[in-house]
Amino acid sequence: MFIALIGVRIARLGTVPRIVTSDERDNLQVAYRILEGTGPGIFGFDWKPAPIFSIYPLAWCVGIFGDTVSDFRMFPVALSLLTVIFTYLLARRSMGVPAALVVIALLGTNLWFLHFSRTAWENMNAALFAAGACWATTKAIETQRWTWWVRVGVFVAFGLYGYFSGRLIFVAVVLVAVLAVALRQAPFRKTASGLVIAGLVSAALFAPQAKEIYDNWDYFNQRTEAVSIFNGDPYLGESSEWGIAAQNLGRNVRGLILMDPGEFERGYWARYTPQRQPPLDDVSQYLFWAGLVVAAVRWKRTYMWWPFFVPLFVTQVFSRGTPDLARAMVFAPFYFLFIGIAFDEVFRSLARYHVAWRGAALAVAAALVVWIGTANVRDYFEWQESVPAQRVRLPGADVCEFDVWAQYARDAARRGIVFDPVIDETVLRPMWCSPIRPNLAAE
Repeated sequence: MFIALIGVRIARLGTVPRIVTSDERDNLQVAYRILEGTGPGIFGFDWKPAPIFSIYPLAWCVGIFGDTVSDFRMFPVALSLLTVIFTYLLARRSMGVPAALVVIALLGTNLWFLHFSRTAWENMNAALFAAGACWATTKAIETQRWTWWVRVGVFVAFGLYGYFSGRLIFVAVVLVAVLAVALRQAPFRKTASGLVIAGLVSAALFAPQAKEIYDNWDYFNQRTEAVSIFNGDPYLGESSEWGIAAQNLGRNVRGLILMDPGEFERGYWARYTPQRQPPLDDVSQYLFWAGLVVAAVRWKRTYMWWPFFVPLFVTQVFSRGTPDLARAMVFAPFYFLFIGIAFDEVFRSLARYHVAWRGAALAVAAALVVWIGTANVRDYFEWQESVPAQRVRLPGADVCEFDVWAQYARDAARRGIVFDPVIDETVLRPMWCSPIRPNLAAE
């Protein structure tokens, strides 16, 4: 199965998606400057601005594999495969092998997750660090070994360095520990001590970056301020911040839990899924809702997942332009964990009656998963091959234009400057080769 998940990520990676988005190019320019030694240090900031640490793996991919489109897109491929591995490890804490395999099969072929697995955005690291932190916290609670709390602290620190929705992973970890104590799954003193260890480890690892943030507070918060509901600008007819938050809460519950397609029809966000397509496909939606019910009943087996609704909803409710599936990536593994617990309950229930019934259920589940996964992968490629999907990724570079753009960008990186988008268009317009662009080169 894992080989199949690798295959759907690297198949035609250099040509699908066809357009290298402006965000991908901006990330690449930072990576080029890292490789050329002209960029900020490891505790500096990238173009957003966010901790540059997240872009170092992209630079490593370019340095190791090369500078083609498929080479630099190995960055999200690697992040997504690591996310799948940690999600499987987390699933096995609460369910059997068959259900855990269902989890990673549906996660790995989900259209939204697959798309972020093939585009060189760093959002995927929030999902990776969330799954890793939840897994390590679960192990720490089960074993009460301080070494596992150290691992928790490492994942929390990585979350702070990563995509901004990952900054709330520590809040979710604390809530998991509180629930473990409340449910008598862990002793209070050892768990409290473990949280202190995790907090100290994460603080120590993040301290150099924290100092940079403190010294450049206004600069660092530019992007957050731009999307925050607390910046004072009216939004969707509301001028009160808490009125905006209440409205956003309803919109995000409808979009991210009830899967209302009407919340995903604004043109800009069509870069993340097909228009009117929520994060889960039609069948997986029902499986997710069933999983929420089962998980609520089987609370003691699933309590560690629920706190991760916090990083999902806090980043959505208190920011504009939501539901936003880039910011929601932190929760991607947990959608499928809830689906997996529903399958696990069916498998366990049928096994109590007759072993043949369980075998039949496994066969039906396998067929269903193959059908859902195949449909999602097919829909992904059809979507990305459509002209509207390619146009919504503009401004950017067509894969047939990328080599020329990369030459200019690498030269700019050697000189320690950014290849400016305005200069970019002026210089490259005669070289545009994409059939989806207006024929400006001939004007």
